[in-house]
Amino acid sequence: MRTYPVSLTGRNWPDHGGARLIASARIARAFLRAALCAGVFVVGVPLAAELPSRPVRFVVSFTPGAGPDIVARALAEALGRKWAQAPIVENRLGADGAIATEQVARAPADGSTLLLATMGNIALLPVTSERLGYDAATAFRGVSFVSDNPFVLMLPAGSSIRSLADLVALSKSRDLTVGSAGTLGPLIGSLLARRTGARLVSVPYKGTQPATVDLMGGRIDMVIADLSTALATSRQGRAALLAISSDARSALAPEVPTLIESGVRDFDYSTWYAVVAPRATPAEVVARLNADIVEALAQADVVRQLYTLGMVARSSTPQALDELMTREMERWARIVRN
Repeated sequence: MRTYPVSLTGRNWPDHGGARLIASARIARAFLRAALCAGVFVVGVPLAAELPSRPVRFVVSFTPGAGPDIVARALAEALGRKWAQAPIVENRLGADGAIATEQVARAPADGSTLLLATMGNIALLPVTSERLGYDAATAFRGVSFVSDNPFVLMLPAGSSIRSLADLVALSKSRDLTVGSAGTLGPLIGSLLARRTGARLVSVPYKGTQPATVDLMGGRIDMVIADLSTALATSRQGRAALLAISSDARSALAPEVPTLIESGVRDFDYSTWYAVVAPRATPAEVVARLNADIVEALAQADVVRQLYTLGMVARSSTPQALDELMTREMERWARIVRN
């Protein structure tokens, strides 16, 4: 099973292990309290490292109310209880996230400007955009992982399609239209069509919500959406979730089988969220930010808020996040080339 970065508890948590992640939050809080009381170092440097005097900005490449925006605001609220000034969430839209990403890449490297990054910002933009004003491989250093978010195949409630085999069989009689938004959704659809032989026609949308509206209206056959978005619709009884794109079932939707279970070998693709800083940010500032974000992600209200979004809070060391970003950039470059 593929695992994401190591948290301060020193354990690798499997994807979507909700109960164990909540347990890790308690352990992380206890660890941090003990470290602070003893005056010891955390992640190798003193926690006395100063943050910039001006408010820290979380730059987000999504609209207010979107999943990454809600995650950033939950973190900002928790950090505001610890810092003298609460972080400011700044929504910078456009160019599939390139505008926000470049803004942070070119920002002063003092810890005052952070990116609530997605896998798309870090790993997809470099291979799907012709011109970027920065080198993604050298522009950022990791602060902490935040959460991951797999994709699901979403059908109208009451659909006659009950399994992936049903979907593939139906596509032999007619093309099936698949709505998705952004860059990653269409890629997932293309990979699925190639791996299963299903005849899928991609229908691009500017957001998952208009795609869902068309799904409910019978204008398209299926939507590829991230789990956090799809859960809200399925919990209202308006859609059925056919399969999930991660390598294990989600604790948030344990009844939904994986595409691997459904017969598509090694089909394991998720987006993820993380906090990154400009590459030249001093190590002691990154360590201070990491310690505070790890503590914020362990707070019960943040764990609950992400859980209601269909996500599990999961922190990491800066080094583990750097390694993940490198692996994901290499992985998606191979996928897009092929």
